[in-house]
Amino acid sequence: MPDTQQHTSLSRRLTSAQVSMIGLSGALGTGLFLGSGSTIALGGPATVISYALAGLMALSVVWALAEMVTVHPVHGGHGAVAASYLGKFGGYITRWNFAFMMLIAVGAEVTATATYLRFWLPDLPLGLGTILCSLFIVGLNLATVRLYGSSEYWFSLIKVTAISVFIVLGIILIFVDLPDHPAAGFSNLTAHGGFAPYGLGGILAAACMAVFSFGGIENVSVGAAESENPERDVPRAARNMIWRLLLFYIVAMLIIVTLQPWTTSAASHGTVLESPFVAVLDATGIPAAAHIMNAVLIVAALSAANGCLYSSSRMIHSLALDGMAPRWAARTSESGAPRGAVLIATLGMVLASILSLVSPDSAFMQLYGAATAGALVTWIIVMITHMVFRQKRARAGLPITKHHLWGAPAVPILVIVAAVAIFIAMLWILPAVWIAGIPYLVILVASYLILARVRTLATPRNLLAEELR
Repeated sequence: MPDTQQHTSLSRRLTSAQVSMIGLSGALGTGLFLGSGSTIALGGPATVISYALAGLMALSVVWALAEMVTVHPVHGGHGAVAASYLGKFGGYITRWNFAFMMLIAVGAEVTATATYLRFWLPDLPLGLGTILCSLFIVGLNLATVRLYGSSEYWFSLIKVTAISVFIVLGIILIFVDLPDHPAAGFSNLTAHGGFAPYGLGGILAAACMAVFSFGGIENVSVGAAESENPERDVPRAARNMIWRLLLFYIVAMLIIVTLQPWTTSAASHGTVLESPFVAVLDATGIPAAAHIMNAVLIVAALSAANGCLYSSSRMIHSLALDGMAPRWAARTSESGAPRGAVLIATLGMVLASILSLVSPDSAFMQLYGAATAGALVTWIIVMITHMVFRQKRARAGLPITKHHLWGAPAVPILVIVAAVAIFIAMLWILPAVWIAGIPYLVILVASYLILARVRTLATPRNLLAEELR
């Protein structure tokens, strides 16, 4: 019987549909269903334009990722590619930063799931609910890769179906007179201060917040190493994922601001009963609308937590292979699951969950601010890596790949400039990003410098040289 403790190779057992759904998992969480009110408060009905602008940035990042990981479908996705093209420091910062982002997201989502469970079980302690949800997610990630992929596929399919039904019902309510609900029309788009009540500044401010709705799209690159056919599956997954996200966010947002005054959405406190999705279901006469929405919210939160823990554990596994995380995290089970890396990721999830429970408005908000800064850093590093990737391949005489990012290097430069501008704007929009983000980035860089002094770090794989052999 083989010694499963010595395995370090992840299993290639994900289909293209599963890779696509993993990409959707992190970006299509509860933010759309409940959290859109804070973004609408900044831009009014023109928030639709804000989401379109943020979506264009996300589209650029996804295609840069798809181009690179299609050529190099390695453990650690874009983090391992960054290590190869930017060196040890770039690989360390990229992977630990992304792992941290995903851990905070998991902590937030499992806590949110426990909150939604209390809609049906009001006496359920929030801590107990969080623990139960965490154990469920960890169990899926410790199981076989195939089981994980199947569970995430169905989780995401339920979310996609729910949003699709919402869009169809919303269109009906806008254009069709129902017995107890006359056609809504488009008056809400221009009432209460007009389409853009806060002008261009409001649109751009809302775009800054909308960017984080697309956080987690990087998951599509992490699944490349476990895809059955990366060259086929990753570009297909990227294409399907980003267009679905753009459709869902932009069209769903347009329906929300059309069906009800934007001031109503902006005043929402993020409860199930205040969700615009519940309002649409109620207006169409569908019974138990809040209960249906709560079930969808639970699935959405579990799906997002599932995808984020998956991505975090794969980044930690990749770091362990390069000696930048505990060596035992590089080991995989006989089925190809990196159980050691999952356990390390679980420790971070426990910390995030505890802080979200005991100090939701202070400590966890600081963690969220650091993760938000980390998300911008991720997009910046992806684009820098892409530019170096193109330059080195051109010097080696290699052609641009079939599936590639259009408009490079201008588009990567624009995304980098936009990400820096968003970070600056966060000083006024969400100060926690600066208060916690700057110290977090300093600690991240310092941790690499300390590790490099106390340990001889492995030289990252030269993926370009391997390709040229």
